Amino acid sequence: MKNTKKVVLCLSAIALFSASSLCGDDTNATKVEENIVTIELPKVPDVPKVEAAVPTVKVVENGNIKPNETVKELLAPTKVIFSDHVAPSQYPVKKEINATKVEVGDIDNGRVAAYLHSPLLTVEQVKSNLEKAGFTVLAEYKVDDKGEIVSIVFSDKAMEEASAKKSRGFASTLRVLIDTQNSIVNISNPIYVMGAFLQEEYNSKIAQDALKRIRGSFEGLKNSEDIVKFSVLEHFQFMENMPFYKDMQVVATGTNDELLAKAKASNKIVYEQHLGNGTIVLGVELEKRTSKFVKKIGYLNGGLLPYPIIIENGEAKILEPRFYISVMYPMIKMSEFMTIATVPGAITADCDKIFR
Repeated sequence: MKNTKKVVLCLSAIALFSASSLCGDDTNATKVEENIVTIELPKVPDVPKVEAAVPTVKVVENGNIKPNETVKELLAPTKVIFSDHVAPSQYPVKKEINATKVEVGDIDNGRVAAYLHSPLLTVEQVKSNLEKAGFTVLAEYKVDDKGEIVSIVFSDKAMEEASAKKSRGFASTLRVLIDTQNSIVNISNPIYVMGAFLQEEYNSKIAQDALKRIRGSFEGLKNSEDIVKFSVLEHFQFMENMPFYKDMQVVATGTNDELLAKAKASNKIVYEQHLGNGTIVLGVELEKRTSKFVKKIGYLNGGLLPYPIIIENGEAKILEPRFYISVMYPMIKMSEFMTIATVPGAITADCDKIFR
């Protein structure tokens, strides 16, 4: 039931009453009184007050009853102690004292240059610089007919040891191309070459050491524009349906000694390198017609010649030419590759002839 109040309804007669009273008319006063309706609303009953007793709580700890505590005391708010820690975004910025400086040839933001460029030097100066840095020069090879483009093949003991594993012999050498036409020296970056040819067995320490010695031996070094992600080298592929590093071609079989003897008899051997695991690495001269492909796609990276062959476990193997060319010319365009479409087959045929 809704709360109600005593309500008195005064009709329009109230106004008449007021006016009549002023004139002293008692009759009208009685009439007004008779038009007053009084309504009595029921009174809401009072709710009895209940006194609630706070229970006493017995706290038992280890079998012993602790002093009486009330619920109020147990539920008393606990004092909150705030930590003085701040959000990470509010930490003061600290400068990296031992931050590693990125130098020429280093992996920078996950990317690495395939080559290092230096101002032009003579062949003798390049060979002298390499030998002073602890490298061994294996060969000097004229890439063009005039001898204006020269490839120098070099290595060292650490590189040979790292490459003395099955199918890893191609990582045993580095190349320097001396291009007098364009007044530039193009040096293989050890990090790039070993990343591509050692695959999952890449040895960062050996690669970094070789790079450091190269930087210390050649002034004015700059990264080439041939820059790729270092992470893709282990699975490098020029494009879909093109070969990987593992897709090598066997061009001849026989004992290692027999294969080496046949290769030497061809008079095409430019250098010969023996690794600790018995692998023999050869650099061979391709037929003149075949080797001219570097003129079409650019002499600058022509240090990929002489073409490498490894002899191991009774097999003479080469890197699939389409892989080798594309990894040594990482910026080559498909349109350029199409201009040398017959070259990969010709390279395989030239390497096969060496063992006939």
